[in-house]
Amino acid sequence: MRSAWKRSQSAFVGVVVANLASVGAIWWYGWQAHALLIVYWLETGVVGAVYVAKILRTEGVDDPEDVRSRTKIHGEPPRSYVGRSNRTIANALVLNYTGFWLFMGAFILVVPFAEEAVLEPTSPDVVALAAVGLVGYHAFSYWYEYVGFREYERRGPVSLLVEPAPRFWALSLALFFGLGVASFARDPMGAIVALAFFKTCADLLIHRRERKRASA
Repeated sequence: MRSAWKRSQSAFVGVVVANLASVGAIWWYGWQAHALLIVYWLETGVVGAVYVAKILRTEGVDDPEDVRSRTKIHGEPPRSYVGRSNRTIANALVLNYTGFWLFMGAFILVVPFAEEAVLEPTSPDVVALAAVGLVGYHAFSYWYEYVGFREYERRGPVSLLVEPAPRFWALSLALFFGLGVASFARDPMGAIVALAFFKTCADLLIHRRERKRASA
C-alpha cells in the first residue's frame, strides 16, 4: 500500500515537472502560445495511443457494475462492451475519439490565421522541443507503472476505454479558456500562463482518478 502511495506521489511530481518543462521551452523561444496549444493537442493524441496499447495488453476482467461512466461509445453505454475482445474495444476507442481529435487539431492550427488573431504561428522546432517532456512522461508512465508494476493484470479493457474522455474535455476547455485570456489581455504570455495552469490542474485531477482506479 505504501509502495503504491509512493508511486502515486512520484507520478504526481512527474506530471508537474513535465508541464513545467514544456512551459520552460516555450519561454526559451519567446512565449509562443500557439506552440503550447499544438503541444497539448499532440499530447492528447499520444494519450489516446497509450490507452490503445493498454487495452490491447490488459488481462483483467471488467465488472459491469463498476463501469459507470456517462460517456457514450458510438451511442452505447460503455458497460455494453464488457465481454468483447480487447481489439474490438481498442478499435472503439480509436473510432470514438479520432474525429474529435482531428477537428480540434484543425481548429488549433488555423487559430493564428483568423482575423484579429492574438497568437502568431509557431515553428515546428519549438513544438518538438516543448513536446519532449510531456510525450516522454506518458511513455515512461506506461512502461514503469502499467507494465513494470503489472497493472495490466488488474485493469479491465472497458474501464480503460472510458478514461481518456476527461483529457479531451480538458483540452477543449483549456483551448477556449486560454484563447479567451489572450483576447482579453492581448498578450500571448497571459494565454500561456492560463493554459499551463488550467491544464496542469486538470492533469493532476485526472491522474488522481486514474491512480484510484488502478489501485482498486
